[in-house]
Amino acid sequence: MPMLRTSSESFPASKDVLSDIPYVLRVEFGHLTHETTKIVGKPIACHKCNGFLLSVDQILENPKVGKHFYCPFCGTLNVIEGEVVVAGDDTDFVVEPPQIMTESDTGVVSAGGKSFLALIDVSGSMSGANLAAVKRSLNTSIDSLASNAPETMFGLIEFESSVLARNLETGESVQLPQASFASLDAIIESTKNLLDKIRLVNVGENAKKLKGHIQALRDKGGTALGPAVAMAYIIAKHRNVGRVVLLTDGLANEGIGALEGYQVTPANKYYQDLGKMFLDIGAAVDVVGIASGAGMELKTLGFLPEATGGQMYYVTPNELDRSISELAGATMLGRDVEVRLVTPPGISIKDVSGVSRAVVDTLKEKSESKIGVVGKNHELYFEVEPNTKIKEPEVPIQVQVTYTDGEGARRVRALTAKLKVSKKESEIMATLDPTVGATFVTQKAGEESFSGQREKGRERIASFRSAMKRKAGAAPKSVQVMLQKADDALNTEDKEIQRQEEMLKAYPAAAPSGVADEAFTENLAQMKRSSKALFKKDEDEK
Repeated sequence: MPMLRTSSESFPASKDVLSDIPYVLRVEFGHLTHETTKIVGKPIACHKCNGFLLSVDQILENPKVGKHFYCPFCGTLNVIEGEVVVAGDDTDFVVEPPQIMTESDTGVVSAGGKSFLALIDVSGSMSGANLAAVKRSLNTSIDSLASNAPETMFGLIEFESSVLARNLETGESVQLPQASFASLDAIIESTKNLLDKIRLVNVGENAKKLKGHIQALRDKGGTALGPAVAMAYIIAKHRNVGRVVLLTDGLANEGIGALEGYQVTPANKYYQDLGKMFLDIGAAVDVVGIASGAGMELKTLGFLPEATGGQMYYVTPNELDRSISELAGATMLGRDVEVRLVTPPGISIKDVSGVSRAVVDTLKEKSESKIGVVGKNHELYFEVEPNTKIKEPEVPIQVQVTYTDGEGARRVRALTAKLKVSKKESEIMATLDPTVGATFVTQKAGEESFSGQREKGRERIASFRSAMKRKAGAAPKSVQVMLQKADDALNTEDKEIQRQEEMLKAYPAAAPSGVADEAFTENLAQMKRSSKALFKKDEDEK
């Protein structure tokens, strides 16, 4: 499966062609693990649109201008200086080697971002089965990491009415001053002053010691979750942490970020701002909510995984093992990921899915944005459309993915597709892959449901299904089969949203509830639903 997949091998010459079915591009980040042409150096880019030089055949030379090329995307003339490096159709450029960081830089030896910072709720509500399940799950994950990824650096923060990190070399607790809890700036400054005492350690060499620290966790008072997340941000920033995992079973109720009572900084804004801050440093935040009967307001805490490319779970204590195991074993293929879509004039981005809502707006406006952390099942979708009638017989579209790999090297993967332009709907339908559009529509419906607009999400699904049924009669048999598979998958997704609506009717929207937590966790998962997950049965059959 290629990294860049399109709705059809042909592109509509105008909006009138295939007007009621979106034309969608899929970027499949799992492809980053596949071997392709690798070049050490920077690609030659157009100074206007940043489109890369594709081949030496595009290079021209004359006495007045010298060596130059006309950008295949925007037509701009670019003078070439220095070594000629071409992008081809699928090339991976190493633009910066890994940075070698030592203890003098960070307090720990960097592992290229291979790190796991556990942020554990030890408030009174965690007593009994919940805390026992957390200990069991973390110990299992430590054993797994020690065997399969021993170079992983592990860190620990505990929070209740107080917040403390650990120097995992000595076991010493490092407490965040409670006087700082009301202000993000104060928490940041206090944590910076404590950094010299905070140590992450290598799992492979310290598994027994780490399990001892986990076993010593004890439940205590309230839930100062907001201050704990802010402390985790500073540790992640200065210790090159790639993954922060928050485990909680209760409503944040102390310090900034509290989800009950009046707050100078509203909780929504606080967690949205922190999500962007984690995004900027290339760290994923995962949230694991442990079902305890009461609500945790996971809709609000969900801003953290939504912004950063993390995951969110709502689980019983008995289900905790699987979620923590998945997170501990998850491979991040890229951190600090930036995506740029380069198209010729006359083709624009209409919509985007598979990323946070704030990133969607930036990509639509600028055709580029930082998107967070990506893993093997992460897929990004662009809906594109012609603004004018396209007269050229072919149009190039290029996706550039800039990322930091597991070893800390900065890379750029460039993929280019050349699409035949067609004025005939039948030509587009002949190679239509409706599963691309169906996954895009599913993700957008999840996005709308997560923001509380479930009816709008259902209307989007219904509109796409109706459009596909209108086109099915004129489609080739092979496409008709795929149309039916796409319709079946969307029918399942629609029923899921309907089920959530019916669940929520029984609970007051103004109060946190376990039902709402479950629904919003499902909506966030739907926002990130991959084609593999949506059509899993079909993939298994193949």
